[in-house]
Amino acid sequence: MKKIADAGLLIGFLDRKDSYHHWAAEIFERESPPFHTAEPILAEVAAVMGTPDEVLRMLQLGDLVISLDLQAEAAAVRALAVKYKDRPMDLGDACCVRLSELLPGSVVYTVDRTDFSVYRKHNRQSVPCIFPT
Repeated sequence: MKKIADAGLLIGFLDRKDSYHHWAAEIFERESPPFHTAEPILAEVAAVMGTPDEVLRMLQLGDLVISLDLQAEAAAVRALAVKYKDRPMDLGDACCVRLSELLPGSVVYTVDRTDFSVYRKHNRQSVPCIFPT
């Protein structure tokens, strides 16, 4: 199974004060890397954390792998954002959904149950997710 990391998982893991820290730390302890992600997700995490240092370290260590070529996938990612504009779908979420389409048998680790319960891959299939309990 390929694991896709949304921003909430990464922020929860890196920020000990985050309400999802224990859940995220447990995920990283239990699951073996790599976690697939996209550059917009890493930018979001770096902005929230106030520094890119930790996400770049995770990339260097191989814990995270950038698995989406946004230039090549721009049309598909944009189509998702347009489809869910009423939510509105942010760029990171659109990248996670697109990654779930590109990586068969994958699961998205996210804290965003409300939105990911609505999003669909390939137009009709639910996006497999792991949410905090």
